[in-house]
Amino acid sequence: MQVRRIVTGHDAEGKPVFVSDDTAPRAADFADIPGYGFAQVWCNAPNAGTADTEDLTQVRTSLIPAAGGCSMLMVSLPPDSVMASPLNPERAFAQMAEQLPGLIECFDPEQPGMHQTPTIDYGVLLEGELWLELDGGEARVLKPGDVVIQNGTRHAWRNKSDRVAKAVFFMIGAPQ
Repeated sequence: MQVRRIVTGHDAEGKPVFVSDDTAPRAADFADIPGYGFAQVWCNAPNAGTADTEDLTQVRTSLIPAAGGCSMLMVSLPPDSVMASPLNPERAFAQMAEQLPGLIECFDPEQPGMHQTPTIDYGVLLEGELWLELDGGEARVLKPGDVVIQNGTRHAWRNKSDRVAKAVFFMIGAPQ
């Protein structure tokens, strides 16, 4: 998933400058699940200040931020029918395990898509339609522009439509 990322900062005299203007360096499209992709646009360590422009996406550790840290993800989710039928399931899982460290371990293998992260998430649906399903079966549909505040609840995202949905998530690491 290609996402243009523009990063600002300050020069030695404190003047605002553009630090970079390029694609997010940590991104993937999953070949065996057409339409499924992600980009980690930015992440910061706990207590990072405005002068801290270190690009932690380059470190490629867990996508789940430490308590007090933040991770911004853009996600492209294909219809459920595509997610449920990868072209090559073994290769698809191997690529997800490689590209989604920390996050993939939060998913329940017994209930596909169901997961829980130690984060407070702010999610915004950019295009398409998604259903947010909570553990226990209660669900709500999201349309473009809708916002979800996810307080560490066990949930799954369902795309019951016939087209790809795109969303952005700001995950704030929370103490457990």
